[in-house]
This record gives sequence, structure tokens and C-alpha cells, in this order.
Amino acid sequence: MICVHVECPYASFRKSFARSYAETYSLPPPATVYGMLLSLVGERFRRRHAGVKLAFAYARLPRVATTLRKLSRYKYGVASKQVKLGNAPDYVETLCGVEFLCFVDSSEELSLAPTLETRVTQAILKPERVTRHGVVSVGLSDDAVDAIRLVDENAPPGVWRWMSPSDSGRFELPVWVDHVGARDTRWRRFDFDDVPAPIVEQPMRQRFTSILDPRGE
Repeated sequence: MICVHVECPYASFRKSFARSYAETYSLPPPATVYGMLLSLVGERFRRRHAGVKLAFAYARLPRVATTLRKLSRYKYGVASKQVKLGNAPDYVETLCGVEFLCFVDSSEELSLAPTLETRVTQAILKPERVTRHGVVSVGLSDDAVDAIRLVDENAPPGVWRWMSPSDSGRFELPVWVDHVGARDTRWRRFDFDDVPAPIVEQPMRQRFTSILDPRGE
């Protein structure tokens, strides 16, 4: 298991049902963080590390700002609409001050080595060995990550609020996204600690979320 500390000054995670008003999820979805880790290691095949388990702890609940910015629509198969209506100003919600820990457990990955744990460690310690394009971002391509580094998974510094899977949790977030339609998108509910506390040991297995392709192909 490894733990990475991620800081991002702002990011937007548009809700699946949002239309003209781009409402954001209150926290970075596990599916999006998994995509960020794939981008970090230069992996373009999304299922490459299926089965990896992720756990999350946050410095705080990010604040939400509303901004007016260009919003792109009609990306898939409707070029005529994209030209005329696709890029127009609209209100977008943005999370501010995103800072979290991501624990990565590759013990149940379905593919052969090297695991995501190994590749993330190598990418952080020896970034010159990674072949990738663009900056590392979480969410949209312009939501650049400010810093990502390895920390002690047994006792990371500071106090944190766990985001834990819970059937009665107050947040519903996607753990796998179908980018063409919605049939294979999967959500899970999460709870969020109201009071921060130090982390003095590795997270319990109940705090982890498995990243799996529902099609199982």
C-alpha cells in the first residue's frame, strides 16, 4: 500500500445529470481520482489497473464557487450543433482548495505487474521515466494538480477527515463512468467525517473502494 498527498487549487466535477448549469460534486469522485493516477503514470488503457482499491481522507470539505466561463457541449456525434451551440458562456460550480490523501492498494488488481502502486511510486520518484502528454489534472484538463507526493501511509502528517463508503452516506459519487452513455456508470454513497483527526495507522478495509469495470471485459 502507498499513500499520496494531492493538492489542487480548484477543480470542477460536473454532476452526471447537470445540464446548462454545471453543478459540481462536493468531492472528487473516485472514478476521477483513478483517472488522475492513470494520467500520472502515462496509462491510456482505463481497465489496465482494474481491481485496485482506493481510500480517501480530506483536509477539509472544499468550498464551492460559482463562475461564468465557456462551457463545451455536444461532444459526441453532433458536429453541427457543436459548431453553433457547443461553446457558450454559462455558470459553472468549482471546488476551491482541494487537498486530500489517496491510499492505493494493488493487492487485488486483475492485471499482471507492474501494479498501479509500483507505477505511481516510480512516476513520483523518477518522473523523467514516464511517457505522458500534458499536465496532471483532476477533473477537467485545466484543473491542474498543484502538488502530488508520497507520504507515510501509517502516519501522514496533519489531521484529516475520512470519506468512507456507506449505504446511508450523504454524498453519492461515481466510481466508474461510462463516457459514451450512462448504462455502465456506477455510483456509490459515501459519508464524510465532521471532525478531523490524525491518522495513526493504515486505513481499515471498510474505507476502501474497488475500481472495477462493470462489463468485466
